[in-house]
Amino acid sequence: MEWRTILNLNLNVPPDEEVTIENLETVRAIGGVYKIFDESNNLVYVGQSKNLARRIKEHFRNKRKGIFIHKVKFFYVHHEDVFVEESMRDMYETFLIRKLKPKYNKYQTAPMRYI
Repeated sequence: MEWRTILNLNLNVPPDEEVTIENLETVRAIGGVYKIFDESNNLVYVGQSKNLARRIKEHFRNKRKGIFIHKVKFFYVHHEDVFVEESMRDMYETFLIRKLKPKYNKYQTAPMRYI
């Protein structure tokens, strides 16, 4: 029941910014949600982090499951209240995973912890 509710929220997902290994320095060290694409431009993973700059750099440094990361699309999530910000990141990540079904995400089966 919770997942149907999440998918019916009609979330306005913020527009993506795009980064490749050549312009990693443009990513700021704040929280957000990211989508990883392989060399064939297929979405393979959705994640979130409190520090996007650090997390995206980690993904580019480490080959995950032998997949070459071609680009990452991301958006920042910021709110004055830390609890609200974490909840928003969780909500966006869960929504995108359930909607886009990336290859390497383990689909979340438990209800979201904050909502």
